[in-house]
This record gives sequence, C-alpha cells and structure tokens, in this order.
Amino acid sequence: MRKALAFINPRLSTRNVGDIFIEDSTKRILAYDPAASIDVDPRKPITQGHIDEINHREAAVILGTNLYYREMFKPGRWMFRLEDLKEISVPIIPLGVGTTRHSGEDNGFDADTLEQLKVIHSSCAMGSARDPRTLEALLEAGISNVSMTGCLTLFRSLKSCWSLNDLRRSRRVVVTVRKGQRKNVRRLANLLAARGLEVAVAAQQDKDLFLRRGIPLIRKPFPTVYEYDIRPYLKLVEESLGAIGWRLHGNMLHLAHGNAAMFFANCSRAESFCRYFDLPCAYSEDKEDLPEAVTAEMVERFLDPATFSAFPDRYARTYDALVEFLDANGLAHNLHRRGESEEGRAQGT
Repeated sequence: MRKALAFINPRLSTRNVGDIFIEDSTKRILAYDPAASIDVDPRKPITQGHIDEINHREAAVILGTNLYYREMFKPGRWMFRLEDLKEISVPIIPLGVGTTRHSGEDNGFDADTLEQLKVIHSSCAMGSARDPRTLEALLEAGISNVSMTGCLTLFRSLKSCWSLNDLRRSRRVVVTVRKGQRKNVRRLANLLAARGLEVAVAAQQDKDLFLRRGIPLIRKPFPTVYEYDIRPYLKLVEESLGAIGWRLHGNMLHLAHGNAAMFFANCSRAESFCRYFDLPCAYSEDKEDLPEAVTAEMVERFLDPATFSAFPDRYARTYDALVEFLDANGLAHNLHRRGESEEGRAQGT
C-alpha cells in the first residue's frame, strides 16, 4: 500500500534549478500516495501546524540537497530547529543529502547541527548520503546508520544498468555554468566551438546567464536555457551528446539517461562524486584560472567513450545500495533489483 509522505522539499522556494531535478527524480522513483502526501519548505519558518501535518503522514523524507553544512540551521536554507525535529513522531529519512566542503576544510559540524543530525538519523532505519565525503563526515560524527546511495537524480531513468549513448548521435554539447567560473566557462565554450560542436548553455541560477550576452565582433553569445521547469532541460538531454561543466545535478541529469558528462568542481560535491564513480574531475575554486591545457584535456576525455568504461559497474552497485536503503526504510519505489524483471516486481514475484 502506498504511503502518505511529507516531503521536506527545498524546491518549493528554490533559486536553483538543480532542486527541481532532485524533486522530479525522487517523486518519479518513489511509489507514494500523491493525494495524501504533502510538501514542506525547510527554507521558511516551521510552525506547529507544519509539525502536526508531518505527524499525520507515515514518514518525512528530506529531498537530497546540499544541507549538511558545518552550521545547518540558517534562514533561507534550513529552518527546522532541534526542538521541531524532536516533536516529529514519524521517521525522518534523509534521501541523498550531501555536504559541501572547500579545500582545506575538515568534516566537523557545530553542536546544534550535530544534535539535529543525531535526532534525524535516530528516527529512521537508515539515512542516505549523496557522496563519499558526506558519508565520511557522518561517520566521523558518530552516525553509523547511513548508506552511500548517490543522488536520486542519477537514477531518474529507473534503469538498473547503465550504458553510454552513441557520442556521434549529436554535435550539440551542453555546458553547465556557475558565476564564479566565468573566465573558465568562456574558455571551455570556445574550445568546444572550435571543435565544431554546437554549444548550448544550461543555467541553474539567475547569475548563470553571462554567456547568452555577446559583444559584436568580440564575444560570441551562446543560446541559454534557464527555466524553473525540468522539461526544457530534458529536451537538451534528448538532443545532445552530453553535458560538461560545473553543475553537479545538471551534469548528473545527462548521465542518468546515458549521455556523457564531464565535471569541473569548486568544492567537495562534484569532486567526491567523481572520485567514487571513477570519472575525471578538474578542481578549481571560484575565481581561480584553470590552465587552458587542463580544460582542453577535459574536452578530449569527454569525447572519448573509454572515459566511461568503469562507470556502469559503479552505477549498478550504487543502484543496488539505493534499493536496499529504500527497502530498509519501508519506502515503496519503482526500482527493481538487477536480474528481477520490472513485470515481476509489479506482481510481487
């Protein structure tokens, strides 16, 4: 029987399209009662009414996001207080939640965040971490009931096995951008265009729009998609050979559907993801200048199918971990174990 769930859902007041990718993928994967389920915005003040509504559901699911900062509670990011969490009587289940750490930072949490994490994880059978760095931080904090499941965006296709699409099927390449990497982004876009590739930009925030403005005879503009709607981004997935750039979830959406993806990182998010999935990653903090040779090498590896030879095995193992995690928490879903047919799962065999 499908459960009524309370989704703790940052997408409700998002300023980042990546949250829309996460919500869409999660609600595609979970089999729940949509009529009886609710969404609660963790970025806005939490009232007793919210807590009562959550307690009338069977579980509260935290949709994966960059939540586990050193200091988690912050207006506009996470507004559950410790006392709010203690009043929730149903399991609170973190689903693909991640941390963000920059070069030289350790994995520590402040006292309030650590107590919140303990309350959350003690309420559920198991929590799930988006990447190994997040898992490491939680284990160091003394939280052991956690599994590394990746982000649910990666499994949006619902397929238990992954294969690379034909890189010759299109000359279009999607570049995912962030404002702190403007010079590096322009260099990447120009290198791709010089290879005869058609560059389309997938922006996730309003400050990501700098490539759609050109300067006559000096700087070429590039067509840019920016909408709080997943459909135009899925159209890019269908029409391109893949994505390369700085947005973890924007690139992951392409990987989910068999496209190539190549990651640049400004923090632990993409770096940790790529290390686990055996994918190349070029690291540069915001406003650092990447050498052109590094960017050119990333383009070459992006266009080489051999780059993705290890990914299918890592994908399958993480898919299995996600299935085990969902089953352990009693969350019905639309995934099936490898070797089990989708028809057989639907029939309960």
